[in-house]
Amino acid sequence: MAAMSVSSNTPMRAKTPGIGHISSKDSYAEAKAKRYRHEARDYVNERLWLDFEGLIELAAPADAKLRKRADSVAAQIVDDFENTLALEHTLASDRTLFDWIRAGAEIGLEKDLYGHFDAFMHFVAEGVRRSSRGLEVDILGPKRTIEAYDKHDVAVDGSEQNYRLDIFVECRSINPDNELELKPKSPKPPYGRMFTVVEAKKTNSLIEVQNACIQLIVYMRQAYVAQLNRCFVWGITLCGNAVCVCSFGNDHMLASREMRLTEKEGRARLIKYLVYWSFCEVHRLGYDPTIKWLPGPECWQIEVPVLSETDGQRSSAGTALFYTSECLVSADNLFGQYTRVFLATDITPTHAEDTEYDKCRYVIKDSWVEVTPATDEDEDMRNEMRHLRKIRDKLEGHTDVAGCYPTIVAGGRVQIDRSDGRGIVDDTTASMLGDIFSKVFAQQKSPSNKVNSSYVRDARMIPFRAHKRVVTTPIGKPLRHLNCPLKLVKVITDVMRTHYRIRWDADILHRDISINNVLFYETDDGSDVQGLLIDFDHAVDLSVPKTKRHLERSGTLPFMSINNLNGQVDLVTGLDDWESVLY
Repeated sequence: MAAMSVSSNTPMRAKTPGIGHISSKDSYAEAKAKRYRHEARDYVNERLWLDFEGLIELAAPADAKLRKRADSVAAQIVDDFENTLALEHTLASDRTLFDWIRAGAEIGLEKDLYGHFDAFMHFVAEGVRRSSRGLEVDILGPKRTIEAYDKHDVAVDGSEQNYRLDIFVECRSINPDNELELKPKSPKPPYGRMFTVVEAKKTNSLIEVQNACIQLIVYMRQAYVAQLNRCFVWGITLCGNAVCVCSFGNDHMLASREMRLTEKEGRARLIKYLVYWSFCEVHRLGYDPTIKWLPGPECWQIEVPVLSETDGQRSSAGTALFYTSECLVSADNLFGQYTRVFLATDITPTHAEDTEYDKCRYVIKDSWVEVTPATDEDEDMRNEMRHLRKIRDKLEGHTDVAGCYPTIVAGGRVQIDRSDGRGIVDDTTASMLGDIFSKVFAQQKSPSNKVNSSYVRDARMIPFRAHKRVVTTPIGKPLRHLNCPLKLVKVITDVMRTHYRIRWDADILHRDISINNVLFYETDDGSDVQGLLIDFDHAVDLSVPKTKRHLERSGTLPFMSINNLNGQVDLVTGLDDWESVLY
């Protein structure tokens, strides 16, 4: 039935919704799914690097002895597979897979691919398990097997859009002292336990490969929400009988050259990926070894760097431990800074309630920030922790703004042992990707060692990022929880006074005033509120002579000043931040 105009009771012409339009029939989840798919398609068109050589190096164990052992096991499994394939009679459990390959791996229905690939992974997993039998504790043995969930085309627990995954792939522990502790199982496979996904398509056309990658992106951003210790993710496309392994990180989207199951070389290469993942260190799987799930108190343990207060260097304490079960901001995008914000306590928990909201005193911010390569932490002029320490020192004694800015408790660049002989190193995109980074690094230099102005950046190239983690206090609440106009005025007044003090007493310009970066908290007796200005990621220290503080736009779009939006070469000043406050 046609809709009626209120004024004339005559039928109105239906309007055709545009792309991204949310109709009244769309639920919030459906609208979000549409947006995710549009974004994923753009990412694939702009960022996907097909036939990327050397991706397998990212999966290989970093420890040289461990890699040698993995290579040996992979070679043995390849021989076993090819010998079995050459037999006329095959065990019943493997018969379907081998008969399919012998027949040329022709595709009937897409769902037929699920069982064949599952059987292939199972064959490799059995070979990995055989390599560990008879060994009590073998530091050079496999740590896990890579296997499919026992059902295909399965709904996943924790999915906002009720997605069904073709093949859900998880890590199954071999070593009882396995360092990768995941959340417990549930009736449906949870995103929290997912290592990767196999997305299957019937044919191997370019468009189908791209569509498979689009689906992987949609699924993997859900994994980032559920897995608070995920730094990058792996994905697998199975298009016809051709397999591609993909890696998705802060800024990269790399796909290996295809591995055909009908060819010995393709099968051998795929087996090597599966064996490498079985032997490698957890950071090679894409997990952060400094964030661990504790099954007893059901919370996450987070290591935070501790820096000396005298010389800016890492103290002998190294790290401090914090515990959280409250993630305020999750990394729900596949690319960018992966900013996560947690409420945490520094008291070791024994029960789940020990990390509930009212027991937490600290905020942990974890992100991958774009920085200049070959710059250490103390030289990084865009370092939020450096700014917070300076603000704390310069504003000490100013009681009028006490508690209106974050007080730093601990923080610095996250450091891990990559097991490649370099010892403890900063966790950066360069250390994470290893030799691959030199192939995809965005900065191209001319012979004069200056950035080549004639070079047009390939959208697939990536910047240099450092993994940073900072702990601050107090804990604030979003402005939407304020229900009194007078209290809102009080909060804005506190923030503008604090901004003024920080600008003129500490020479720090915030440059990203937005509704997300202005918080409040209630006084102890609950009778009053206090404003809190947070997030100094985009701030600059104006006392540093060579600080680049005006050539690029920065901030949150709806709140950027007119001068900032127009990209004026004039210096962005404190007045631009105050203009953002008004918006």
